[in-house]
Amino acid sequence: MALYETLFVVHPEKGTRMKEFIERFKKVVEGQEGTVAHVDEWGLRDLAYRIDKQAKGFYTLLQYSSSARAVEELERNLRLTDGILRYLTVRVDEETQNQPAAKSHSEEQRAPAEAAAAKSEPRT
Repeated sequence: MALYETLFVVHPEKGTRMKEFIERFKKVVEGQEGTVAHVDEWGLRDLAYRIDKQAKGFYTLLQYSSSARAVEELERNLRLTDGILRYLTVRVDEETQNQPAAKSHSEEQRAPAEAAAAKSEPRT
């Protein structure tokens, strides 16, 4: 079993059915003897480019441990589901899995501001 992450984008008009989509895809993974480790709903976000004339979409990240067969079945279900604009599945390396998480965007913005404030303060 390997660790995988699947990010999928749902049509903005289908956003009310997000819980249904998540439960459905979790059952697909678990039906193939996989285990869902974490579900992270990112909410409604702007798309980098228009997809099917849409500029926004609901993003969701599934992190799970499963076989390659479960990934194939999940992607087949994602392809067949109305309302899924895009999806991407990646296999997480063991080395990457054990590293600490990267800084969030807000932490990255805060660090330079704090450093600049420290430099401008007079030392006594």
